[in-house]
Amino acid sequence: MIELLATWLADFGFKTEILAVEGSRNKYNLLATYGEGEGGLLLAGHTDTVPFDEGKWRFNPFQLTEKAGKLYGLGTADMKGFFAFVVEVVSQLDLTQIKKPIRILATADEETTMLGARTFAQHSHIRPDCAIIGEPTSLKPIRAHKGHIGESVRITAEADTPATPPKALMRLN
Repeated sequence: MIELLATWLADFGFKTEILAVEGSRNKYNLLATYGEGEGGLLLAGHTDTVPFDEGKWRFNPFQLTEKAGKLYGLGTADMKGFFAFVVEVVSQLDLTQIKKPIRILATADEETTMLGARTFAQHSHIRPDCAIIGEPTSLKPIRAHKGHIGESVRITAEADTPATPPKALMRLN
């Protein structure tokens, strides 16, 4: 999918970079940029899908199928629909009129280890003015959303006893 997306965006004048994802085999991110300079807009999403059982599908999960006004295929209600939307929109824009860069980021491995996003965050120096992550939200635009951050704290102190709590607390100072 990365190569196909890169080809389409290059056809519209985007500079495309396919970047190997550290710590993985055969997984890649795509960063496509139109324009120069700082800031701009980042349109971001992921290219992987959740694991699936092909035998439980009524249609070929690797082929987009339309039936009764609904689309069936892996990722149609997730990020692949977003990337189709982005490609269609940029094909209709007069990109020569933009004043700041538009960047499109497609990361790998979001459904499991987040290695694509981690690799991008560690090595990228772009700082867009605005980012849109095309994750589905029951078709309701969301301006902000909960997130997750993990940290660890190590406290080293001499052990003490609960019988002398003030003394134990003083050791933490």
